[in-house]
Amino acid sequence: MNGFSHSLVQVPPGVQCFVGDEARRRRSIEDRVVSVFEGWSYEEIIPPLFDYADVFASETLSSKTYSFVGRDGSLLALRPDFTSLLAKIAAGRLADRPAPIRLYYSGEVLRYEPPKAGRQSELFQMGLEHLGGGSPAADAEVLAIAAECLEAAGVTGFVLTLGHVGVFAGLVALAGLDEAGLATLRERVESKDGAGVRAALASAPPEVAAALERLASLSGEISILAEAERAFAFAPAALTAVRELRSIVDALTAAGLGDRLAIDLGEVRGLDYYTGLVFRAYARGLGFEVGSGGRYDTLLARFGRPLPAVGFMLGLDRLALLLERQGAPLPEASRAAEEPGDLRGARARRAAGVRVRLR
Repeated sequence: MNGFSHSLVQVPPGVQCFVGDEARRRRSIEDRVVSVFEGWSYEEIIPPLFDYADVFASETLSSKTYSFVGRDGSLLALRPDFTSLLAKIAAGRLADRPAPIRLYYSGEVLRYEPPKAGRQSELFQMGLEHLGGGSPAADAEVLAIAAECLEAAGVTGFVLTLGHVGVFAGLVALAGLDEAGLATLRERVESKDGAGVRAALASAPPEVAAALERLASLSGEISILAEAERAFAFAPAALTAVRELRSIVDALTAAGLGDRLAIDLGEVRGLDYYTGLVFRAYARGLGFEVGSGGRYDTLLARFGRPLPAVGFMLGLDRLALLLERQGAPLPEASRAAEEPGDLRGARARRAAGVRVRLR
């Protein structure tokens, strides 16, 4: 290309550039979601773009983190998520602020993703964290806000699919698996592979094996929780988790959101710091979730301030794609009045709030 390097005219794989209508759609979505956060009295936080790498030292994030050595020799990393950063800030800079602390964010994270269709390394996330609030009240609040955000953005036909990591953990504790066996089982449950679950539990007690096999298919309407209570009655920890999830569902149903809820007790993927509720937001027109969240009651203790916590994030990139597929109209741009080159006149019209465009 006229002697220019390929790298000078194209962006690297995994990053994106938005212009005009694309940028306007994204800005409109962000404005609507942020207005919901503000409406629920969450406070904006703008955390640093990078921090010490050990802030993000979790099993799920470590392999996806872009790290580099600072000029002082310290190991730093570009933020791969917001939750870990906010937990650190709540335990440090906001240590004197009484709980609950309600924070929201909107910005980019960077994660290494192997080249693959539809996977990006540069992601724009909008989300919030409720720090210091216990279940089920804080969980129900966060889920209600997530639903309102999707409504405000203009998404139709969405559903919040709820699970609880305590169900899987409570059953696995009775199975006697080693670490490798647990990883295999988690993968089989997540893929809804009943036969694979049976094979992974060949040496487990029959009652436990049967329950975990059933777990892989326990998804659907909220009425499935009654079946789960019966199926896991022999496992106290799993039963407690199901009942906790039921109390969250009951609170949301009473608030008028029952028709927006679904259950998936076999939902076991995700960041390794989740301890209770987990959920994903799905909508017609997209084959993957547009957002996710959950409860992470042990993360803040890692930074020296033990607090229960729950939060969620929505992916702006996925929301924009979803709304385009659903046929949502682009936000209208105000028309500019052309100016014949008179800068003084243009400035006067701008002072009056008129959009101008010089010839």
